[in-house]
Amino acid sequence: MNFKEATARDVKNVFFNLNEFAELRNVNGNNVKVVIDEALFKEKHKELEAQGIIQNCLVLFIQVEDLPAKPKAERDLFVDDKKYKILDSKEKNGVYEIDLQKYEE
Repeated sequence: MNFKEATARDVKNVFFNLNEFAELRNVNGNNVKVVIDEALFKEKHKELEAQGIIQNCLVLFIQVEDLPAKPKAERDLFVDDKKYKILDSKEKNGVYEIDLQKYEE
């Protein structure tokens, strides 16, 4: 097993383990394992926090295989039936890291 294969195995078996970091959430109508991190959003977007703009924002980690289309900025994503706007997304090692802001109702 090479390093890339070992990393992929660890992502599935540790990061997306429901007994470790992941939780089951409904994303665009499908129940999938995700990791949600609100503090990371604040760390990544300090300039927005300084302006007092950060509200209802989070970073969502989801396996590429659990999202049928690549997330793109300015599109919508539903998490537990709540509508979020995608601010940014990137893919690394089979995982999307998606910055989201909840729409105000």
